[in-house]
Amino acid sequence: MHDDFDEDDFDLGFDFDDDMNDGETVEGDLPFPKEMDEDKVLTMKRCRENTKDCEMLKNISSVTVSMSVESDDAAKPYSDRQVTVSLTAKAGEYFKPNEFKCFIYTPDFFPMCKSTAKDTCYNRFGGKRLDIGMSCNCVWLPGKYVLLVTGGPDDAILGLVRYELTLTDRQTFEVGEQQQCAPCGMEDTLIMCIEDSLEDWIPFARTPGMSQLRQFAMKIKQIFIYNEYRTMMKGGVIGYSRNLLISTRNRDMDEALLKSFAYVVGYGSQFRYVDCYKLYDPSHANPYDVLSEDLDGTRQQLICLANIGVMLSAGGKVIVRKIMELMSDKSYGNMLWICGTRQEIDTLLSLYPTLAALFLKGNRLEQEPYSAFEMVQAFVSLLAGESLECSPMSCAALTQAVLHGYEKGTLSGWSLNDIRRFVCEEIRPCYLERGLANIISEQLPLLSVDDLCLDKLTSGTSSFEESMRQLNAMIGLDEVKQGIRTMANNARLYLERRRRGFKTSDDMVFHCIFTGNPGTGKTTVARMLGRIYHSLGLLSKGDVIVADRTRLVGQFIGQTEDNMKAVLEEARGNVLFIDEAYTLNTGAEDKKDYGHRVIESLLTVLSQPDPDMLIVFAGYTNEMDAMLSTNPGLSGRFPYRYLFKDYNEEQLMLIARRLFDRDEYILTDEAVTALQDAISQTLQQKLPNFGNARWIEQFVKNGIIPAMADRLFSTGCDDFQRIEASDIKDAYERFCPKAISLKPTHRRVVGFSA
Repeated sequence: MHDDFDEDDFDLGFDFDDDMNDGETVEGDLPFPKEMDEDKVLTMKRCRENTKDCEMLKNISSVTVSMSVESDDAAKPYSDRQVTVSLTAKAGEYFKPNEFKCFIYTPDFFPMCKSTAKDTCYNRFGGKRLDIGMSCNCVWLPGKYVLLVTGGPDDAILGLVRYELTLTDRQTFEVGEQQQCAPCGMEDTLIMCIEDSLEDWIPFARTPGMSQLRQFAMKIKQIFIYNEYRTMMKGGVIGYSRNLLISTRNRDMDEALLKSFAYVVGYGSQFRYVDCYKLYDPSHANPYDVLSEDLDGTRQQLICLANIGVMLSAGGKVIVRKIMELMSDKSYGNMLWICGTRQEIDTLLSLYPTLAALFLKGNRLEQEPYSAFEMVQAFVSLLAGESLECSPMSCAALTQAVLHGYEKGTLSGWSLNDIRRFVCEEIRPCYLERGLANIISEQLPLLSVDDLCLDKLTSGTSSFEESMRQLNAMIGLDEVKQGIRTMANNARLYLERRRRGFKTSDDMVFHCIFTGNPGTGKTTVARMLGRIYHSLGLLSKGDVIVADRTRLVGQFIGQTEDNMKAVLEEARGNVLFIDEAYTLNTGAEDKKDYGHRVIESLLTVLSQPDPDMLIVFAGYTNEMDAMLSTNPGLSGRFPYRYLFKDYNEEQLMLIARRLFDRDEYILTDEAVTALQDAISQTLQQKLPNFGNARWIEQFVKNGIIPAMADRLFSTGCDDFQRIEASDIKDAYERFCPKAISLKPTHRRVVGFSA
């Protein structure tokens, strides 16, 4: 349409099409978000109309990049040293003050450092050379970087070139050839519209796992610039979809970070964070009154939905209906972001196709796993946030420990919160202890290597291996442990195949049924499962939420649904352990019982692929069999079933010895024999539903230790560690520990729970 416009000059990374906007055309009178400085953009583009190639950048003959090295740390790699970019002019050319600005990024646009006017030394050798220093608060790791150099007086940018950098193991930079950056290319957009104009950019861009979000922000800015150009050239404005799905891996992507992202893409003043969990308040006559109060009348807003797990419950349709009302009317002008785990988003969109229709295929962003590089930067950044400054030696040691721990797998599942806790719980106390001991020192101490507790970062095994080690260390349960190893390895196979691009048509479903008597380790094993699946990335948190009939079943209509909503929200990302699950099924003849409502609510989760929740039904073997036989569809939702057998005499003895060893008690030889006899006599009673490990724990704590206390203080003995045979015998006779028969009922279960 315009002969002077060459579309090849624009590398936008988007296929612009009128269908892209899905009815969301950007109005011609509002081509930019409110935060965009239109005058500045116009000035920059008009500069480009005059020239595409900056004459000042053409005058550069060579570029070298060096790193400052102090005499005492020359041999220490990995630090936040200052970098100097030296520009040499061609023959007959000279440089002027403040002609250039420099920026160094990683190839995926993680910002390392940038120059300021005060850092530039000019007129060296008669203006033939400029040395531009750049302070850096990030750690330099060997690898690839990108140097971006702009040329232009004052705030005008008349060109941009890039140099590929390689930082060697010797802490020296190798500089590639100069490359011209295309107008409105990714680097050009980054420097022109983001780097110098948005204060939210650096904190957001340095958050781990944000690579996709960084690049999306730059592409959005490209669209803004391109549409301004089209408007200036009397062309129409190209639409784009502003609705986003943002998949998170952990709780690092909080309200503050999402708001920073909104400002970077230009919608910060319109950003409205909506916690879906707070849209439902059972204290109101209508629990969804707060939904109307919060969202009625919403206009021209970016609605960001978080904690979307609540929308997967029965009441989620009310929230979805309100959101669709706000989005379907184009006169409202609202935008929608949905932020949650990949599993939550996939399930939500499959439940509500009308909601899924709001999002285009390309408008989904994933928080990526942290790289080793990002882990190092996060440690250093969080230390700085606590006013803890590393010495060059400690910085190098910390970096090496993080890299080693990451490679070994001990840090692979860490989040920002895990790093923050390590800094505050391990490093800070060590530093404070040393600082307080030297409070009269004339200088504030830097973090030493000893303060960093590096052995805790490198000496452990991976989270998965540690979880499996703890499982294997449990006494007995050989068949259960083997079954869980198989289940975990199956999950690892699924994940590895998915990472390598193979077809994974089968869904990952690992819900379990635990059967057996009380005290056989069912709850403990459920905790192990939570840690195992969290270490694999299948559960976002990995804790165990224990619930039984009394917590789940209400006494009147609607109360059970409210209870289940709260429990399912709490269990999102965790293991939901339902104790004595058979009590939920009282039989069809009891129409006033609401236990079946619990099962109906659970079926929603049980039918979801990758639900970010692991459900475990636990109870007595016969009763669980009876419940499942009445509902074959329910039984099919639990592909794994484990029988927890009663402990034998030898295993109960081992459990008792561990209890004594843990608190540093010593059994005499006679006491060992007496304890074995007591356990043997108890097992010979052969009562059903024996308390197993819980019985032996009660016998030790409530029988033997009190008997020892009576003996010590009645005789004046001062040996507070040794347990005598008389303590065992007195405990067995006086406290009469017996195997208690626990008879299950559908209404109320008396005795020990699993």
